[in-house]
Amino acid sequence: MKQLDKEEQQLLELLPKGIERPRPLKELVKLTGWNSRKVRGIINRLIIVHHQPIGARYEHPNNGYFIITNDKERQQALAPLTSQITMMSRRAEIISTAELNKKSPLNATHRPK
Repeated sequence: MKQLDKEEQQLLELLPKGIERPRPLKELVKLTGWNSRKVRGIINRLIIVHHQPIGARYEHPNNGYFIITNDKERQQALAPLTSQITMMSRRAEIISTAELNKKSPLNATHRPK
């Protein structure tokens, strides 16, 4: 595993341990001065390259990123990812088998005159 660079270390230090008080993306943007794309990219690197156990909670108002500390938190972090994978796989399957050049009901009712 590679050593963390300065930005990765900075962001990792801002993440709370445990799911109780996750840190929202907007707050991480404000604290770092980076845009949301950069913050999400660094979080992705921390997980993929450095194998850091970072989870995300998506329920408002207590949403944000956190460091996973136990198996219950791991399962809570994995549940929305698993659901998203299932939905994306279903969507890809439907797109891959959809008939092409078929007249859509939308085309019949919304033709320009």
